[in-house]
Amino acid sequence: MKTLIVGSGSVSDESLLIRYHQWADLVIAADGGQMHLKKAGLNSHVLLGDFDSINASELAEIKAHNSVELITFPKDKDYTDLELAINLAIERGASKIVLLGASGTRLDHTTANIHLLYKLVENNIEGYIEDEHNRIYLINKALTIEKQADCKVSILPLPPLAKGVSTKGLTYKLFEADLPFGIGLGISNEFSEQTATISVKDGLLLVFISKD
Repeated sequence: MKTLIVGSGSVSDESLLIRYHQWADLVIAADGGQMHLKKAGLNSHVLLGDFDSINASELAEIKAHNSVELITFPKDKDYTDLELAINLAIERGASKIVLLGASGTRLDHTTANIHLLYKLVENNIEGYIEDEHNRIYLINKALTIEKQADCKVSILPLPPLAKGVSTKGLTYKLFEADLPFGIGLGISNEFSEQTATISVKDGLLLVFISKD
């Protein structure tokens, strides 16, 4: 099941939201993510959170729509709204998850949301975070990506290191390289072919497809 999760981070490209809304079988809004959908004239199948980012009148309007499943959590909780949304998507059988509104000006939230991609890795679910300038994957095996115009590809290992990293279809090639955490060797590579493959034998890699 293709699942779109919309968080309350930055979503400045409405066309991105509309495209993934059309793609998804299930749309989950994490608290203020519902406001991004509403602005684009869209709705969610499920809205969850503690609703600290939605005012009372907006929430009352949402409750009036029987088509939206509402799941309420207390403000004092151990999980962020986005993590709760990912947990729900996994429980409901998501096979692919796209996260929008998961990045923004709060780098602590953005970093935490990138870390949440590990839940997808653990459950063998394809997925990524996307915004107007970036698509972010976390992998522990292999990833094949199509060339995107004017985009750079960056590969960053997570602690303690990523072993046996190989690339195909990128200008600067790696073959079974060990990449320790804390180096910038994998930054700003470029596509050399229409399709590129990045693989790692042991460990975790963050893969960024980015444009200015």
